[in-house]
Amino acid sequence: MIRPAAVTALFILWMSATPAAARQGCFANWFCITTDKAGQIQAFRQRPHPVVVTLYSRQLTRPVTVSLTDDTLYPLGEVSDPAAFWPQMQVKWTAGRLNAKHDDTARYAYPLQPTNRYPVVQGNNGAFSHQGRSRYALDFAAPVGTPVLAARAGTVIDLQQSYNKGGPSADYARYANYVVVLHRDGTTGEYYHLKYRGAAVRIGQRVNTGALLGYSGNTGFSSLPHLHFAVYKALPDGQYQSLPFRFASTPSK
Repeated sequence: MIRPAAVTALFILWMSATPAAARQGCFANWFCITTDKAGQIQAFRQRPHPVVVTLYSRQLTRPVTVSLTDDTLYPLGEVSDPAAFWPQMQVKWTAGRLNAKHDDTARYAYPLQPTNRYPVVQGNNGAFSHQGRSRYALDFAAPVGTPVLAARAGTVIDLQQSYNKGGPSADYARYANYVVVLHRDGTTGEYYHLKYRGAAVRIGQRVNTGALLGYSGNTGFSSLPHLHFAVYKALPDGQYQSLPFRFASTPSK
């Protein structure tokens, strides 16, 4: 009943070398990091969506965080030994804009309708898993296959629907299916624990409030079939923080 841990990569998922001794590593179709023969490190995004990347290396004096928001090359520093850099470098990343400021005038629709049919089984500060980074999340009990609707308009920037496993342990967190929607203010609305092959949208698709995103399930860290919904902002070091938000109306009785 929690958002999975931030994405971490300890190795290059795809790497190439050019005749000029430049090297490039790309990560999960989100972004790439390059080095040239002089040791200059740069990053660029692979898809037209913002992502916050933190780079770690023993050759850097400190971790370097960059928010990739357009298609330019972003400098990350310089290393004295590019060949040694690649085997030991590490990156962490989170989708969204760095430290996005939530538009507190925004009002959200309930992601499950009708509202009186799907009770909140864990709210803000819930003792089971809604602490810390997920403090402001909500869990709605819902049978597998319940339509999940966009609570706020935006663009689908990430999704997962290939898992068919779940259970009441954090060990299952990485098996959650989900849809992530980027809002105008740079925050993300995130819908977790969807069913296997339960997404009804594609990456890059623009959705309006109330649009069908997919179908609820019981995948990932989940003790019962439900939908986990929260609004998040991206932070350095692969971290994120849930944010308070308000619905446009109260649930019907």
